Amino acid sequence: MTSHKNKKIFWIASYPKSGNTWMRAIIASLFFTNDGVFKFELFKKVRNFEREENYTFVKSINNKDYQNLSNIKIISKYRQEAQKKAEIFDGNFAFYKTHSANIVADNYRYTSEETTLGLIYMIRDPRDIAISYGHHKDVNLKTIINLITNESAIYDSKHPYFLSSWNHHYNSWINLQVPKLIIKYEDLLINTEKILHDIVNFFYNIYKIKFSNIEIKTKNILNSTNFKKLQDYENKFGFIEARNGKFFRKGKAMQWEKKLSKKQRDQIEKEFMTTMKILGYL
Repeated sequence: MTSHKNKKIFWIASYPKSGNTWMRAIIASLFFTNDGVFKFELFKKVRNFEREENYTFVKSINNKDYQNLSNIKIISKYRQEAQKKAEIFDGNFAFYKTHSANIVADNYRYTSEETTLGLIYMIRDPRDIAISYGHHKDVNLKTIINLITNESAIYDSKHPYFLSSWNHHYNSWINLQVPKLIIKYEDLLINTEKILHDIVNFFYNIYKIKFSNIEIKTKNILNSTNFKKLQDYENKFGFIEARNGKFFRKGKAMQWEKKLSKKQRDQIEKEFMTTMKILGYL
């Protein structure tokens, strides 16, 4: 797809609870099956970038840093080098998911045009994110609204990253100068088939990738990755990414109309007014 030796990463990026996992299922079925039938084991084809295996090289450079990758100032130094060194097993690029904002941390940006081949960015109404992400983290609405409006918010884990605010997160990725497809979660809900066709056309128009058996694949992807099917699978077998209750919980838009108070809606809308208007949420 590219002659640039460092362009290895195609990102599936989003703020948490914006349809990233659903998009991973669609992409995995499109690229890594012959018939488009999704199975949960395919999630390993579109993994979270923040995995231990992507940072083992740090040990040979600075063992003290390797032991302290949970410090965001330390891990940020190695992130783009980790992207350059990422191993590719299927073709000459890899899909990775991330919830990180693409912002500068101690002079180090999360990713760059040098390492990024392309991007699908999932965007969702922040009022619905507040509800879904609050359930996921098992915190009240006041706490989650304060989080998603905090530009300095950090996702604290073994491999931490800057989450930032919903607004800052979106703008940090759309300003990355690479081929990108912006998909609204609400559009994916309403017309999954159209979005799937948009994805197929994007990869053909930009990268000249032509999928075989696309009619059969499309039908099977739509049948095997719909929200009800994902819910049924989780109910039977569980899902490793679930934290508090079910991961595939509702899969609906406009929940905020009944769940948020006027004060809570006003807080989110005031904070994100410009971007929400651009995206048609206001």
